[in-house]
Amino acid sequence: MELTFYYSKSCGHCRRFSKTLEKIEKERPHLKISRIEYERSVHTDVKYIPTVVVRHGERELGRFSSALAKKVIDNWIDQLEEYIKTHLEDIK
Repeated sequence: MELTFYYSKSCGHCRRFSKTLEKIEKERPHLKISRIEYERSVHTDVKYIPTVVVRHGERELGRFSSALAKKVIDNWIDQLEEYIKTHLEDIK
């Protein structure tokens, strides 16, 4: 599973949320977390920042556009990992 974090250097919510992602990254080293600086003309499928897109292989499993609490994100990741294990184990 991969998380892609779209952010802007000038966004206060993005800077604070980046610290939450760093904690998640340390606790879950099996996750791949990419950080991409948002450009409106390039990332046309991203409407708001911060945005996190979750993928398994080429399949998008979900996204959120808010600086959610770590506890909420951890719960969501747990549910997605269970879904992948149960339904998508052989799909990349």
